[in-house]
Amino acid sequence: MPFVSVRDITLYYEMAGSGARLLFINGTGGDLRARPNIFQSPLGDRFTLLAHDQRGLGQSDKPDCDYRMEDYADDAAALMTAVGWDRAHVFGVSFGGMVAQHLALRHPERIDRLVLACTSAGGAGGASYPLHE
Repeated sequence: MPFVSVRDITLYYEMAGSGARLLFINGTGGDLRARPNIFQSPLGDRFTLLAHDQRGLGQSDKPDCDYRMEDYADDAAALMTAVGWDRAHVFGVSFGGMVAQHLALRHPERIDRLVLACTSAGGAGGASYPLHE
């Protein structure tokens, strides 16, 4: 499957299915080589699915630097641009939900609908920006 260079990193991604566009953002440790994954779900019957191994995970680059939530969010937006998507529904799970929230804050014009599962807004004691303030 394909790799794409975006910003300062090369990301591994997969795309399949048909229908409305849906960007899926995995949780911590997400690796598209693991089975089953989003592509083995029935969502592909209703959506064109796009998912990637986030920086530091799976087959994507693992730069030796600090990773910021803004980097993860901007990587996702850049991936959408690279595959020719201006907008999509976004589905984030766990850590991917935190990334999806940052994507919505930084690039609201790119999101049709935002679905968050098993996640939080971070903040005190969390891994993300205190979106609740």
